Amino acid sequence: MKSSCVISFEGLNLNRLFNTLCKRDITVLNVIKRGKLCEIEVPQTRLREVIALLEEKCYNIVGIRYKGVSAVRRFIRARFVLPVIILLCVAMTAVLSQFCFRIEVAGDYDNNEVLQALSNAGVRVGGRLYDWNVDRVENAVANELDAMYAVVSRKGSVVYVNAVKRKEIDAPVDMTKRRDIVATRDGVVASVMCEQGTPLVKAGDTVRAGDVLIAGQRIFNDGTSRDVYALGRVTIQLTAVGFAEYTGVRTVEQPTGNLFKTTGVVLFGKEYSRNCPFERYTTDKSVAYLHPLNLQIVTTVYCETERVTVSATVDECAEELKAQAYEVAKGNCDFAIDEVIYDVNASGAEARLIGKIELR
Repeated sequence: MKSSCVISFEGLNLNRLFNTLCKRDITVLNVIKRGKLCEIEVPQTRLREVIALLEEKCYNIVGIRYKGVSAVRRFIRARFVLPVIILLCVAMTAVLSQFCFRIEVAGDYDNNEVLQALSNAGVRVGGRLYDWNVDRVENAVANELDAMYAVVSRKGSVVYVNAVKRKEIDAPVDMTKRRDIVATRDGVVASVMCEQGTPLVKAGDTVRAGDVLIAGQRIFNDGTSRDVYALGRVTIQLTAVGFAEYTGVRTVEQPTGNLFKTTGVVLFGKEYSRNCPFERYTTDKSVAYLHPLNLQIVTTVYCETERVTVSATVDECAEELKAQAYEVAKGNCDFAIDEVIYDVNASGAEARLIGKIELR
């Protein structure tokens, strides 16, 4: 493939120009005339000579276009950096995909338990993945957690694990023996549903732990009775109360105006950046993701704050007092919370946590 150049220029007296080119033994491969604009194609080896002649004759050169091998060479040279970057990205992606950058946990177990079991099996964030055995890892995780089964898979540099607990089988019940349904907590009866036995409480009754709710006894019309296995469901409403006293002041965080900005990278699940010099601060983060490399660039702005005690009315302290009262009540609560009722007055705030348990 020969190399040639197409020169676009404007000017007059084209016949004289072509005669000069012919005298200098410069081959003109093609000529296109569009009004004042003329295009001539000449061998690349004579390009400089033709350009010098056009400038000498005061022609206005509009552009130069390369064809053949020279066009390919110029394209590659002009875009040399791009293919190099693409090759480097492909190489780095191939290498980094053999390392674990993230672990996604699902199933019945706590994340930390599963991550520890995976670590003991040789799979951890930052660890190599190219020599791992899926069956061995699944068996190791299932055995350590005493799980019914564990499924481990990977997609790129992300490992997915799902561990399921063994299903517990209820012990057989001897229905021929007497059994009472007994309150395990203090509370208020919300509802009673008796299938077998004698109910001793009704909705609205206050009960204490140890009280019999449904007696394992069946009473007949003639006054006789027989012991039975009590069956039914009693719902008890539980309450936990916490109180926070109003003191007339509250503590607030105020910015000092001092800022500290740092940029770091998240690699193998850990962020690497400069430490903040402030003791108390708020943060504003922005994250940029480099997907082919599985990297995160994190920019963090720290705003220094200080604690200041200021006078405040009950209304101004209401949210803070309610939060404090809630934490106090939560410390006395060991049941699932269905409802929270607050009462704020001149002395402080009360939080009442309400939940229910079912006894069968």
